[in-house]
Amino acid sequence: MKTKSFNSKIELTNDGALSIFFIGTGSAFSKINFQTNFLIVKGQDNILVDCGSLCNYALETQYNTRIGEIKNILLTHPHADHIGGIEELALVGYYVKRSMTNMIITDEFKKKLWNESLRGGIQFSETGKMTFDDYFLQLKPKLLQKKPFQIYEINVGTINLKLFRTRHVTTYKNSLRKSQISYGLIIDNKILFSGDTQFNKPQLEYLFSNYNIEAVFHDCDFAGYSEGVHASYRQLLTLPKEMKEKMYLCHYNSSAEKASPVEDGFAGFTRPGVYYQF
Repeated sequence: MKTKSFNSKIELTNDGALSIFFIGTGSAFSKINFQTNFLIVKGQDNILVDCGSLCNYALETQYNTRIGEIKNILLTHPHADHIGGIEELALVGYYVKRSMTNMIITDEFKKKLWNESLRGGIQFSETGKMTFDDYFLQLKPKLLQKKPFQIYEINVGTINLKLFRTRHVTTYKNSLRKSQISYGLIIDNKILFSGDTQFNKPQLEYLFSNYNIEAVFHDCDFAGYSEGVHASYRQLLTLPKEMKEKMYLCHYNSSAEKASPVEDGFAGFTRPGVYYQF
């Protein structure tokens, strides 16, 4: 892996190498580092992973890029720091671009996203009642396996994605089936993005055993007050050396300033405005 700094505008195409660009790396309430939303770019293909309430603002003010320029969107789960900018994306597509953005989404999540998050704001227009399919073109991943946890797969142009179910906010005695939908990603069978998840060492062990993981971008709560929702730094410190040395920490708050992840065996912090090239 090598890194490259941002210049004047986000590169939404490249020479064919896999590139990951974080628009933000902060936690839900972060204003300095925005929110953990990022772009996958490979050749002529690009995918925005999550579009939080600050994403569109960050794209335009920090990176001279408009949300309408992005071809595909994938949402990991329905918290505002991950979907808060989707209403704007829908309306830009409908009124400005006059074309729909592709959304990578399962049928289950599509139904919940529309009925529980988006419908209240954008179901009515001057032309009548709208639906999800008036704003977005669904790209539906295929279910690969149900156990030990669900994994879906889809190819978007040259980019291969595997979506795996994570334990983020769980109720009903930790039943994944009855808890909030949330996904992590395996990108091109080598880059692991945890999404928002509780600490789940068995899941990491499974993914490392079944895929040739080169790098991990893992959410991390440095304050330590939300271990029932996010993995904490204290918990991630217990991982084996071979995992930590590939792991870049993201979704962090201001408490991260007190930590020294490289000294503790991690690859480091995930930084916004940097191209991670593989």
